[in-house]
Amino acid sequence: MPYSPQYIDHFSNPRGVGEVEKPDGEATVKHEGGGCFDTVKLTLKIDGGKVADAKFRARACSGTIAACSALCERLPGMEVEAAKTLTPDDLAKHLGGIPDKKRHSVELAIQALKEALGVGL
Repeated sequence: MPYSPQYIDHFSNPRGVGEVEKPDGEATVKHEGGGCFDTVKLTLKIDGGKVADAKFRARACSGTIAACSALCERLPGMEVEAAKTLTPDDLAKHLGGIPDKKRHSVELAIQALKEALGVGL
C-alpha cells in the first residue's frame, strides 16, 4: 500500500506538536519491536467531559508522527467517552490507510491516548 495523501500531509505538516500546559491527562509510551524504537508523549486538556486540546512530542518514524498528528487533529471537541473507544483502525482510516509496516504507529498513538485517559488496553 502506498502512502496516502493524508499520511504525507500529517507527516510533512504535523498538527498538535508540543505539550499542553497543566495537562489533565498525560502518557509516555515506547515501541520497541521490529527495530523501531519510537517514543511518544501525549498530553491532554479535558474540559466539560470533552477533549479541549491534545499535543504530542515524539522521537519517531514518519508513521508515528503522522498518527499522532492525526490523533491530535481529531481529538479536540470529542467527548472523553468517545475518545476512549478509538481504535488503531479508526486512526488508520483517518489517515487514508497505512502500510502494514507502519501499523505499529497507529497502535502506539492509541496506546498513548488510552494511557493518558486512564483506560487499560
